[in-house]
Amino acid sequence: MSAGVKLDQDSREDRSWLTVMVFVTAVELACWTFAWGARIAPTPFVLTYVALAFAALGSALLLRWVLHRRPPRPNWLTVIPATICVGVGASVFLPLKYAIPHILPFWLDASLVGAERSVFGTDPWMLLDHLFGWAAVPMDKLYGLWLPTQALVMFTVMLQPPSAAKTRALIAYVLTWFVLGVVAATAFSSAGPIFHDRVFGGDSFAALVATLRSRGASMVLAESDRMWTSFASARPGIVAGISAVPSIHVAISIWFVFAARVLAPSAAKYAALYSLVIWVGSVQLGWHYATDGLAGALGAWAIWGLSRPLAAILRDGWSAGARRHATQLS
Repeated sequence: MSAGVKLDQDSREDRSWLTVMVFVTAVELACWTFAWGARIAPTPFVLTYVALAFAALGSALLLRWVLHRRPPRPNWLTVIPATICVGVGASVFLPLKYAIPHILPFWLDASLVGAERSVFGTDPWMLLDHLFGWAAVPMDKLYGLWLPTQALVMFTVMLQPPSAAKTRALIAYVLTWFVLGVVAATAFSSAGPIFHDRVFGGDSFAALVATLRSRGASMVLAESDRMWTSFASARPGIVAGISAVPSIHVAISIWFVFAARVLAPSAAKYAALYSLVIWVGSVQLGWHYATDGLAGALGAWAIWGLSRPLAAILRDGWSAGARRHATQLS
């Protein structure tokens, strides 16, 4: 392959995933504008989140240098606008999440609680506490570190040389956040166990809170208190919004597995273990019902499957991309 052809191919790869990222960010901004105009979504902390995105990019660059010493130079013409999109997208994601119960009041919790108690004979968090109660504190801390972990992984992928695998991974990442974290979360509006009693009244999950307190899981208790205060006072801060189904924590952790399989196969088994731990932690700590993780995993799997033909179409055009995908399936 000549240098000119390789350069053109690399350029098309980078344009493909960046196009999706810019488009989804624009759609999120449009959704936020509508919700803000309806006075159901707060003003986003755009500059704060853009600064956090560049901090995450810097951390990924440092990690890359430590591991490789002389890594290939990234394409800054795509990395810089992509980082801005990540920051802007993250800043409007939380106001959109905050708006969910104003668009569609929480309706799914009762069905999920009843179904899971019928299947498991009790609340799944109780079974997990019986098995892993001794690990509640490290689980709490590991779960609390999920957000910077996923940002570091995503920027590490972004800094890789152009390839079809990288394009597919980044398209799937962006779509997972929007399709599952905004669209599906609104359709399946739900609060989750840790907020259940505060939203619906009663003491169905009073034992959960008491158990977390006795286990010393301080992060989930402090963070859920802040989130509830923000929600109940209608004065959201930098972290806002309550949503259970589907679990975006599990969905993005499953994305780790898919991305590792095509970009770093030796890391796939560790990504799988991490995603399992996050799923267990999401239920044990009361952030999610067990079903939420299943919904997140299935959603991530579906989006990963759709990302390959979409990447081919964006890279090669509709006709060539469709033919290429059909050839890969045959």
